[in-house]
Formats: sequence, structure tokens, C-alpha cells
Amino acid sequence: MSAARRVPAGLAVLVVAFVLGVAVFGPAFAADPERIVGLPYTAPTAGSPLGTDGTGRDVLERVLAGGRSLVTVPVVATLLATALGLLLGLVGGYFGGVADAVVSRLDHLLLGLPPVLVLLVLLNGWGYSAVTITAAVVLTGTPFVSRVTRAETLHAVEDGYVVTAYATGDSHLSVIVREILPNIARPVLADFGTRLAIAITLTAAVGFLGFGSGGPNWGAMISENVEGIRLTPWGVAVPALLLGVLTVAANLGLDRLVGKVLR
Repeated sequence: MSAARRVPAGLAVLVVAFVLGVAVFGPAFAADPERIVGLPYTAPTAGSPLGTDGTGRDVLERVLAGGRSLVTVPVVATLLATALGLLLGLVGGYFGGVADAVVSRLDHLLLGLPPVLVLLVLLNGWGYSAVTITAAVVLTGTPFVSRVTRAETLHAVEDGYVVTAYATGDSHLSVIVREILPNIARPVLADFGTRLAIAITLTAAVGFLGFGSGGPNWGAMISENVEGIRLTPWGVAVPALLLGVLTVAANLGLDRLVGKVLR
């Protein structure tokens, strides 16, 4: 990589690291995000560098406190969706026959469910919680992982090394773990970034749509402060920018990282 390309790449890494740091460690530096410090939609001051929101709360304090759930919940939910999709895809692609037919039908059924609609139904039925968001991500993300895994497994089982391993008497579990999994890891991990980006978007949408405990949340901040964007835009612009960086980093960043590690 040339020096001219290293600078933008290094800058992008720093920006992503900064946003992740704000999301994960920001709550530790937020004194009281619910405290009213001034009039609604006050312009930035020395005491409130990003001004106040629609109820007079400090925007910076709420930005610091509102990002952790947008990282922890999507990561856990995406890990569960990937694990379940990987299991289903391996079973269908490796064993074929009835197992493949069942997995394929299940995938087609779940693929027809719009993620936002599933999320809204679960939120109205179960109420707001991390479990509800996780369930929505798992239900809508698992079939995509399953299809990727199944397609890659079907290619892998036709390769000579898998046939040889099976012919020498290796068990099904041994063939899957030692021969197939290492060879399908790259596309599955690359897809993990896409699933994570969608999970972050869904988690932010929960706050944007007005669900939640009322605590600070980057998605909710965009919805809460949009009416005062002409008076002071920072209550909308800053959380929207952080969300955008987080989503793009989850998608493109993981894809490139996987490509370098498994090259």
C-alpha cells in the first residue's frame, strides 16, 4: 500500500476506534444525562459544547451515555444468529436429502419476514427489552447466514479433500469441523459484518420509533431533536454521524479485516 493510501486508511481506523470508544466507554464519562442544564435547544456553550436538546438536557452527556446498547445488543444478537444459521446451513448442505429440504423451507419462510415488521410485532407483544431486539435479529438474520453456509458447504463437500477424509473413515463431525468449517469461514465471517450492520440499524430504529426506557440512545436522540434542528443541529447531527460510522465500520471494516486475516 502506498503512503498516500496509508494516511486515509489510518485515519479511518482512528475514526472508527474513536466512535467505538465513545459507544462502549462513554457512559463512564457521562455525569447525569437526564439533568436539565438550560433552556431547550440552546446553542453550544463552554459548559455544553453541543448545546441542549428539546428538554434542556446536555447533548454531549446524552451522546456519551447513549451508544453502548447499540454495540452490545447487536453483537450478541448477531453472534446468536450466526451460530444458529451456521448450524442449519451445515446440516442442510452436508447431509442433503430431507435435512436439506427442511432447512431450505425454513429459510424461505423466514426470508419472507420484513425485519422492521418483525421488530414492531415483537415490541408490541413482548415490550421493549434486549431480549426482544435479539429475537428480532435472530429471526430475520438466521436464514441469510444459513443460505450462505449451505451454499459454501455444498461446494466444499464436492472437493477432493472432503471426499478423501470421509473415505478414510473420519466421522461426520470430524469432517465438518476439520475439513469444511475452515474452508467456509471466510464468507460466513464476511457476512457477519452485514448482519451486524443490520442489527445496529434495527437497534437504533427501536429508539427512533419511540420504544425503550426513555434513557439516552443515539437513535432516540435523532427523533427527539429533529424539531429543533434549525435552532441547534447537534442533537441530531452528532448521533446520526456516530451511527453512520458505526454501521459502515461494522459492514466494510469486518469484511476487510476478514480478508486480511484469512488471505
